[in-house]
Amino acid sequence: MSAPLLRYLSPLLLPLLLAACQHRATESADTAPPPSPPSLSQELERQLGEGDLAAATASFKRLQAEQPGPTLETYQRRLAEAWLRHGEQAIERGDMSEAATALGNARALMPRAPALSLPRQSGATAKP
Repeated sequence: MSAPLLRYLSPLLLPLLLAACQHRATESADTAPPPSPPSLSQELERQLGEGDLAAATASFKRLQAEQPGPTLETYQRRLAEAWLRHGEQAIERGDMSEAATALGNARALMPRAPALSLPRQSGATAKP
C-alpha cells in the first residue's frame, strides 16, 4: 500500500522541495552585509572636492592621528592650497577677516611654505 502512495506523492514532493531550496537561496542573497562606510581618505577626498574645508581639515587631523603615512603630505599640501585659494577669493570679495582666517589655516598646515610665510622684518628700512 505504501508503494502506490509514494508513486502519487512523489510528483507533488519534488516541486515543494525545489521551491524550498529556491526560497532559501533568495533569502541568503537578501541578507547581504551593508556597504562599509567610506574610509577617512575617501571622506577627505569628497570634502575637498565639495569645498567643505572645515570638515576636510577635521578629517585630515583624524587621518593624521589614525593612519600616518606618506600620503598625508599630499593631503596636507592639497588642503593648504585649498585654504589659500579660499583666502584669495575672500580678498576678492573684500572680506579681510575671512581671508586672514583662511591664511591662518593654510599656514597651520604648511608653516614652511614660501607662499604662506610672512617676510622677516630686519632692522634696516627698505629703500623706495
